[in-house]
Amino acid sequence: MDNRERGFSYMSEESKLDMRMDKTSSLTAKEVVNEYKEERLARIISEYGEEKFAKKIAKNICEKRKIKEIETTGELVDIIRSSIPNKFSKDGHPAKRTFQAIRIEVNNEIEPLYKTIMNSIKALNRNGRLCVITFHSLEDRAVKRAFNDAVRTLYLSKRFTILRLRSC
Repeated sequence: MDNRERGFSYMSEESKLDMRMDKTSSLTAKEVVNEYKEERLARIISEYGEEKFAKKIAKNICEKRKIKEIETTGELVDIIRSSIPNKFSKDGHPAKRTFQAIRIEVNNEIEPLYKTIMNSIKALNRNGRLCVITFHSLEDRAVKRAFNDAVRTLYLSKRFTILRLRSC
């Protein structure tokens, strides 16, 4: 991820839009930015990036790509910057949340976490324990959803007690 050519950083202006963890994967950030419909792009930016200006960012991306395909991280950063009022840009880099959202979409980061938790719960022995550490609210929600779904579908409350879920 530290390699600027991979396109993960919003600090590197001329990096290609890629963001793939697995370079053999077919979906790239360039495809997400240039091919997704405005509504889908806005949903991803809102849901995965928790960005309150997601609709405006998606609209501006779609407008710019009509003129020219968006190819670099710098071009995307410029669009994002112009989409967010200055007074809201003081909480870190304005592109941080949008880049996170696109990276999560490109690498399908949330659904495998949910499935892994479900499979781990199913594999537990009686009185087994599962500890999950999350690093942001999207991961936290996926883990909580998996535990809640497991209780409903696997009737785990009869097999063992789920200790209180806590966020740090």
